[in-house]
Amino acid sequence: MFRRRGGRASKKNARVWLLGRAHPGADRSFGWYGSFGNLSDPDVLIVDLTGLTEEVLQRIDKDNLDQAQRSIRDNILYGGTVIAITQPEFSVRPSGPLTGRPAGAYGGAVAGPYAYSNYHILPINIATATVQANHVIGAGDRHRFKDYIDAVKGYDFIIDSVSDKFTPGPAGEPPASLRRLHEWDITDNSGRGLGLALEVALLDRYGRLRRASRPGRLVLLPPPTEPIGRAIGRVLSVCKNTTPAEAPPSWAGRLSPGPAGRYRAQIAELEERRAKVQGEIDDLARRHDGIMAHCRLLYLDGPELEGAVVEAFRVLGFGDIERMGKADEEDAAFAMGGTRYSHGVIEAKGAGKGAKMQHILQCGRWAEQRAAAEGKPTKGVFVPNQHRLEPYPESSKIRMKIEPNQLEYAKLKDICIIPSCALYEAVGRVLDGEAPDRAKIAARIAGAKGVLTDVL
Repeated sequence: MFRRRGGRASKKNARVWLLGRAHPGADRSFGWYGSFGNLSDPDVLIVDLTGLTEEVLQRIDKDNLDQAQRSIRDNILYGGTVIAITQPEFSVRPSGPLTGRPAGAYGGAVAGPYAYSNYHILPINIATATVQANHVIGAGDRHRFKDYIDAVKGYDFIIDSVSDKFTPGPAGEPPASLRRLHEWDITDNSGRGLGLALEVALLDRYGRLRRASRPGRLVLLPPPTEPIGRAIGRVLSVCKNTTPAEAPPSWAGRLSPGPAGRYRAQIAELEERRAKVQGEIDDLARRHDGIMAHCRLLYLDGPELEGAVVEAFRVLGFGDIERMGKADEEDAAFAMGGTRYSHGVIEAKGAGKGAKMQHILQCGRWAEQRAAAEGKPTKGVFVPNQHRLEPYPESSKIRMKIEPNQLEYAKLKDICIIPSCALYEAVGRVLDGEAPDRAKIAARIAGAKGVLTDVL
């Protein structure tokens, strides 16, 4: 590794790959979209997290991200070096289905509640914390990236915690952990971590850590304050054991030898066109994600299901529906003008199997409480998301099936049961161009004592 002259990461012919942007000094470069290749192959992998924004993370193929995490894990475990340029930690929920998870609407699979951190690509858990901006940064004189660190002129977050365990690997993999190399610590004036290094250590049969013969390393560096290309050049010069090229003076950028000026103009024109196309892509992505969000009706439970039901009713024309959801009130309520009911009150519940009787009983209680408070009839609307992890539409029949005792209670207490998949199908028809008729839908709900399978 770095400390051993001629080791895997310090050879002039070391294979150095860069993930997150392009740089002419890297042997291979990969952007955040598309395939990343097998990231266990290079001797050194530099991961630039500074360009991994929430929007980019939302749109990355999550299966590629999972595969990249596994290959980075292999790289470190078997003697490679991974250098990550950090940024504040955040997480996003996948906007679309993931393969390898329970199947969902529109093909593919549902994401469930899983969230992806911008550090997910690294095979350990990392948390950061925002702090007041400061500029005092310290590192040992023998730190291999001292030139890079000296060029960092400020920071506004710290590395709050780092696990010493890899994320779970395949069965049969040699037991390994990570140990902190304190001589690689980068800190602020209070000793809080701005960067660090971890080295692979193997566990012997007694559970004791011992240094691997070719220990892989994970190095975390603070984000640069100079142009990112120049900063990555400093890292590459260490990885390839070369002297970094002197940075050109500011006036050199104004020169135009030969066709340079024409190339600059062409670059500016292409950048403008790219910005326009990217804007169109982003707009379509937002529309797509908004539509795919309705798939949550088929696999969620709890407050997220309640939110999905409210959004579905809004699509169906109930723009004034009110989200409630406190412990002592219904999940949502909407006006039912034109019927004999003042309001409809919603109780939405997800279930791995069939819906429970206690949930429809609760729906009946909400309706009775509001009717007593307002002095006007109230319609109970129960929205069960049954068998929520079963593939859809194959599971449509069991999702629609309501147990006899629940049906009997619904008829007795004048409750309308709308299976969440029926609500999903209604939303799909409206999104496909069918105009919703609120008065008609309200009348259907008002007249239903039992299951309403066709909301429109």
